[in-house]
Amino acid sequence: MTPASTSTPLAATPGTQIVRVESPDKVVLLGTYFEVAKPGSPALLLLHQWQSDRHSYDDLARRMQSKGFAVLTVDGRGFGESTKTVDGKAVQPERTDAAVKGMLGDIGAAIDLLSKQKNVDPAKIGIVGASYGSSLAILYAADQPKIAAVALLSPGINYFGNMPTEPAVSKYGVRPLLMFAADDDKESADAVNKLKTIGAGVKIEADVFPSGGHGTALFKSRPESMDIIEAFFIKSLGTHE
Repeated sequence: MTPASTSTPLAATPGTQIVRVESPDKVVLLGTYFEVAKPGSPALLLLHQWQSDRHSYDDLARRMQSKGFAVLTVDGRGFGESTKTVDGKAVQPERTDAAVKGMLGDIGAAIDLLSKQKNVDPAKIGIVGASYGSSLAILYAADQPKIAAVALLSPGINYFGNMPTEPAVSKYGVRPLLMFAADDDKESADAVNKLKTIGAGVKIEADVFPSGGHGTALFKSRPESMDIIEAFFIKSLGTHE
């Protein structure tokens, strides 16, 4: 998994706010919430890749907000501004079984916060994940039927050796699932080609670009990837716009 370059940090502006998410094991995650004005709006949680942060999603978040989606981006534990516990202890990025369990708890806390925001319909929440974030997205959603749709950027078959996605995709069932990668990121391209054959099939959309790099790097190298994500979630979750 290669690092993603981050964009200029987005300060809180009209229509956004900086939020604090407290995970079950007391890690404090910082995030940006992109608000919506219309009641009953769909919402998205965006999970970045390893050695990145939430600002790698700023452009996509603004775009989806303009289409009527509430959006929450968060710094994963150990990255960006999510480097402390409630009592001030340092948090480092880790790949242990315990760390993965903690990350899944982070997602649960973030989804809980997102579902309680004004104008958000808790029955219309989707997740976007990149690289290890995509593994977390499908692992979490597989056990949470309330997640209505998921998009995976550069997924893997078993990142860290403790994030197996094949059983998760199978368990995810018939809910809408989007996944894509690039051929010059062979591990992820192979994962897309394998995962799309084991799911429920009719709800899976998959694409492998001939080139483009890894994770959110695809947003710059393959701008159409944002078009694909936008169309997928409008179809899957609806929008008022």
